[in-house]
Amino acid sequence: MSNNIKFAAILSFMGQTRDRFQVWGPAYTLEEKFARAARVENLGAVEIVYPQEFGDVAKTKRLLDEHNLVCSTVNVNIKTEPVFHMGSLTHPDANVRNKAIDYLKTGMDISVEMGCNMITCCPLGDGHEYSFQIDYVEAWGRFIEGIREAAKHRSDVKLSLEYKANETRARIIMGSATSALHVCDQVGLDNVGVTIDIGHALYAPETPSLSIAQLHLANRLFLFHINDNYRNWDWDLIPGSVNWWDWVENMLYIEKVGYDGWIVSDVMPGRLDAIKVLNAVNKSILRAKNLLDKVDHDRLWTAIRSNDALAAYDLFYRELGLD
Repeated sequence: MSNNIKFAAILSFMGQTRDRFQVWGPAYTLEEKFARAARVENLGAVEIVYPQEFGDVAKTKRLLDEHNLVCSTVNVNIKTEPVFHMGSLTHPDANVRNKAIDYLKTGMDISVEMGCNMITCCPLGDGHEYSFQIDYVEAWGRFIEGIREAAKHRSDVKLSLEYKANETRARIIMGSATSALHVCDQVGLDNVGVTIDIGHALYAPETPSLSIAQLHLANRLFLFHINDNYRNWDWDLIPGSVNWWDWVENMLYIEKVGYDGWIVSDVMPGRLDAIKVLNAVNKSILRAKNLLDKVDHDRLWTAIRSNDALAAYDLFYRELGLD
């Protein structure tokens, strides 16, 4: 497996985090979040949220330079502001839709300034809770048109869409890898692709490695977010902490398809220290990589292509010293 692991993390998780019931940690300043990120082992980049972390673009860029980090991606947030609570790209009001599209376009421009030429967006406000709440035909059409308009703004910037089954809405309009691929096909532009979040794939429920393969074969695998959960909710746990063999297989398939982009931690520290959690994420990446490096890949792929999972497990357990 390549030694060139490009480890990044979402900058927001170096600050205060919360769920519906509790708030964890102080409200760190932008400067403090960058300083904390710089203390994480092997971290080379941060994914930065627009507009919240780009109040002053020059300042954000300066902080990157000061801490020897780069921007992996600009994460465009079109869900948290009150205006987007009933939808962003699918909202019945054209003014709200246009605001969301403007956010995407501005994020694209900023991504060029940051040198990454990619935005990622998880449109969590676009969906529904109840039957008869939205017009599905109109909502889907607006969604496709909104993505298309934004993507046309700059062909030199990738627009990566992150799918999720639910939260904040009970049902999100783009809830699976195949749904995201359908969006890409309907938009019909080469610079539109997909961010796979392993946790979202796990509880979709999908087989994440199959989703990686599907996205790759469609030339739409743009970004890789990593975390873990119990396949029942988006807990954003350390990758491999629950679904270890899925995690090793994910790393195997990232190698197989030749993904050379950033591996981005989307892990919420919650009650734990963020720096320690991100260091554990780094270790989990390296542990999976080191195990894969030890295994004879010819024998591993022979086992896989023979549908012999037991032989594959034997190879891994032998290298772990358990046989």
